[in-house]
Parts: sequence; structure tokens; C-alpha cells
Amino acid sequence: MASAERFMRVYAEVQAFLLEQLNSDYEMDPNRGRYLRCLMDTTCLGGKYIRGLTVVNVAEGFIAAGSYDEATKERVLHDACICGWMVEFLQAHYLVEDDIVDNSCMRRGKPCWYRLPGVTSQSAINDGLILKSWAHMMALHYFADRPFLKDLFCLFHRVDYSTAIGQFYDVTSMCDSNKLDPEVAQPRTTDFAEFTLANYKRVVKYKTAFYTYLLPLVMGLFVSGGTPSVDMSLVERVAMVMGEFFQAQDDFMDCFTPPEQLGKVGTDIEDAKCSWLAVTFLGKASAAQVAEFKANYGDTDPAKVAVVKRLYSETDLGADFAVYEAEVVREVEELISQLKRTSSTFASSVATLWEKTHKRKK
Repeated sequence: MASAERFMRVYAEVQAFLLEQLNSDYEMDPNRGRYLRCLMDTTCLGGKYIRGLTVVNVAEGFIAAGSYDEATKERVLHDACICGWMVEFLQAHYLVEDDIVDNSCMRRGKPCWYRLPGVTSQSAINDGLILKSWAHMMALHYFADRPFLKDLFCLFHRVDYSTAIGQFYDVTSMCDSNKLDPEVAQPRTTDFAEFTLANYKRVVKYKTAFYTYLLPLVMGLFVSGGTPSVDMSLVERVAMVMGEFFQAQDDFMDCFTPPEQLGKVGTDIEDAKCSWLAVTFLGKASAAQVAEFKANYGDTDPAKVAVVKRLYSETDLGADFAVYEAEVVREVEELISQLKRTSSTFASSVATLWEKTHKRKK
């Protein structure tokens, strides 16, 4: 059975379990159950499933290289699919909450969950929490007798916490940190002194790299028993490098990829995000260009957004991205080469994930 087909079959199984559990253990009525089914389908389906399928691909690699009997193969692949959906549900949780924070309109070519006529921002916030709780319920149900359950939960909570801290860095990045005070309204920065590459790297490391790369890769090792053969410090290093590049790609596409291709309307300029484009621009622009940037960045006026995009083009940030990309390619290839020394099987899975990342268009 193809990976994607197996993965989607397990989704149907997981959905049936979660909805039935709500009925049997949580007194769920049919009308609210129907709402939650729609929540699950709308927010968890329709993406590329790169995170979830990464868990499956890692497990498949170890199965192909090992001597598993048929029953063990099926168990490992099923466990991998469950873990994959745990990642996808966590991703859905963060997207629901992030869209509210960013006041986004579109997600995967459709209106964001909180913008649906029958969903309010207040209910959507709680809906996002339900999505994450579903990931926990999956693990408790399917992995109750698995030796990796404790390690899995430790990893999941570490990654979830890291991502929440990354979101905190992200939403406070447009303020001057020395003025952060819950008792005082926070104006947006006017000097952009904290829009540095170091601060950007900190945001994306925690906001993106942990849950997009480290979580699915290590989950794949857990379910297939491959952890002892791999240097975990190398796994974390390559996950951080790929995660940073993934977010830089996202920032570039947010500005320059048409919404109909991207599946959403980019708003990093309007939201005054500490993006790869912004910090790279500020690191090379002339004083006059920086002044023009400061006068226009973080405004929803289309004319001001156009000025910022013009400044990005004038300073040829595309060329800077190409240089950065080449550096990342060299670093990732070197890290994969180091991983091969202890596990060529896992290194191959990382190489496959890197190829998907490097060549993506949205």
C-alpha cells in the first residue's frame, strides 16, 4: 500500500475513534459532534502532509533495511501513521491560532477556520486547543503499551513548548523589547534595531524548526526502533538548519508568490514581521532606503506595501537568498554525510525530506 493511501486510511480510523470517544466518554451530542468533525476535516486535511508523511518515510526506510516480520511491519507503519497525524493535528492547532493572531483571510486556498460564518474567534481559539488535545488522546489510546510512550510525550511537550515560545518571540518581534510591559500599550518599533539576523534565527528556530523537522524525524526513529543507531545531536542540528531555511522560503514566498499559487494572502509586511527579507534588507540598504522602509513598513495601505516590495527588489534580495540557499545546501549535505556514518538508512530519509523542502513552491 502506498504511503499516502495508508496515511489517509489511518486518518479515517483516528477520526472514528476520536468522535466515538467523545460520544462514549464526554457526553457529546450529535450536533456538536458534527461541528467537531467539520473542524477536524477542515483544519487537518488539504495540506501536503509533509510533516506527517516524514514519520512514515523514516519508518519505511528502517523496515526496508531491516528484517521485520509482517506483523511487526504493519505495527510499525501503523504507529508511524498515528504519530504522523499527531504532528498534523498539532500543526492544525497552530495554524488556527496563528491565523487569528495574524488576522489572516485564507488558508490552503480557503477561508481560515475562524472566518467561517458559523465560527467565531472565541470558539476558534478553543477549537485549536481541542485539535492539540486530540493528538494527546491518539497517543494515549494507540500507544498505551509501547515502550516509547514516555519518550514520545516528552518530545511532544518539548516541541509544543518550544513552538509556543517561538510564537511569543514572533508576536513580540515588532516591539522594542526594553519597553515590553503588560501594563502599558505596546507601540510598534520605529527604529527596527532588533530586526537582526540573530533575532530572526531565534524566532524561526523555536517557531518552525522544532515541530516541522525535529518532531517528525525523531518520531520516526521512536516507532521504528532506530534511535540507538543515530547521533541525536546531529538530528537536532540538521532539523534546525532545514527549519530555518523552510521559514526563510516562507518569508520570501509570502512577499513574492501570487496568493492563488500560495493558497493564502501574504501579510508579513502589513504585520511588521521580523522576516528574512526585512532583516536582510536592513543589513545592506542605504540610509535613504532604510528611512523609506521605516516610513512604510507595518502599514496595511497597499501603496505603502508596494513601496516596501519595491525596496526589496531594488536591493536585489533574490540574489542574497540564492547565496544563502547555496550555503544551506552545503551545510545540509555535510550533515547528511555525517549521519550516514552511523545510519545510512536514516540519512536517506533526511535527504528525501530535504529534497522536498528545497524544491517546494508553496
